[in-house]
Amino acid sequence: MVRFAAVFATLLLVSCSVGSNLYLMDSGYSINPIDGDPEGYAIEVHVNQMKQLGNNVNSAEFRRYVSERLKWHGICPAGWQPSPCVKDGSCVQKTSRSVTITGRCLAP
Repeated sequence: MVRFAAVFATLLLVSCSVGSNLYLMDSGYSINPIDGDPEGYAIEVHVNQMKQLGNNVNSAEFRRYVSERLKWHGICPAGWQPSPCVKDGSCVQKTSRSVTITGRCLAP
């Protein structure tokens, strides 16, 4: 019984990581590193959260929201900037549940 509880607790912790789908639904966002880019991150924001932010990935509110969440998790302490392609929308990924953009940490 103790082994089952330990396995269950481990699975629960993994499923609630900042990059998981469960975290996206619960917290309104998820953050995932970009393979091959140590300073790059993909930020996925739930559609309900996007509505509250004005549905504009280029707005100051959205950028502040992302910057705050990154800092909460110890990512990009010196700040963050979206990829240049976010401005024209060419790399913004939209699904029925979320919007995902990419960005990089600023050098300290």
